[in-house]
Amino acid sequence: MHLFQFPEQKILDRMKNIVHSEVTDIEWPNAVVNAKNTKYEKAIHESSFSIFTNEKGSLRLNSNKRDLKICEQTFYISNPYESFNYEIDSQESVETFNIHLNYNFYAKALYASLNSNEQLLEKPFDSNTDYVFTNQLHVKTPDFKRIILSYHEDEEEVFLAQILTKSLHVDQKEKRKQLQIPAAKKSTQKELARRMYIAKDYIYSNYSNADLSVKLLAEEVSMSSFHFLRTFTKMYKISPYQYIKAVRVAKAKQLLKDTAVPINEVAFLVGFKEATAIFPILKKQLEKTPKTFRTEISNFE
Repeated sequence: MHLFQFPEQKILDRMKNIVHSEVTDIEWPNAVVNAKNTKYEKAIHESSFSIFTNEKGSLRLNSNKRDLKICEQTFYISNPYESFNYEIDSQESVETFNIHLNYNFYAKALYASLNSNEQLLEKPFDSNTDYVFTNQLHVKTPDFKRIILSYHEDEEEVFLAQILTKSLHVDQKEKRKQLQIPAAKKSTQKELARRMYIAKDYIYSNYSNADLSVKLLAEEVSMSSFHFLRTFTKMYKISPYQYIKAVRVAKAKQLLKDTAVPINEVAFLVGFKEATAIFPILKKQLEKTPKTFRTEISNFE
């Protein structure tokens, strides 16, 4: 199902993963919501398995007591049965590409992705799995973008199975990073990883804050600055400061490529305190000046 506008809140209030009452409940369908809005709010009390992503613009998602920003470079995964608040408040139209999976489809496709050929031959029609995705923002890789672009080329079920499998691989890759954290107990390792996920999401959601710092991130996850710095660097192989800079540079490149925002203003939009600070950083990353980069992209298009 391809929708070009969001359902009304009264419909969303009735959406369930498993229908118990045909009179009041509506089963979550397989759906892609490709809507354009400048203002929109909704509250979901029982989510389907959902992937929230944007083709243009950004929005806020409040989930698990965290306020997250989803932009063109990121996507967020929500497990079935979760709740969240979703808000678009922008001067320019925000174009979403949100994916929702019917629970039966999700369970069967996930079971097939998680089990071996031998297990699937032995129990081909099973769908039991206790796998839980980690609630966090992820960066859109080229592979993820390629699958998104294939939506109009593949059959819907093929597309949905592919995007679920890719999301699973991304989630498992993130989970393996926690093994980089030295800890005597697995429970400690898991808890530290959870806090690093929160810190990473905070960076993606607040990179435009010029005062974003290691101290602020450490406070956000209730850790000392030194303990946080050491743990984050162990898990992600770069320091929090380097991570923040990389996110800002990626966003700056996107703004240079897709908008006509003046270069000086781009610097402030991505969190640099001074407009001139962006020039040497971008020149090093792009191997050319921001102006030359923008001109070449424009000529190519």
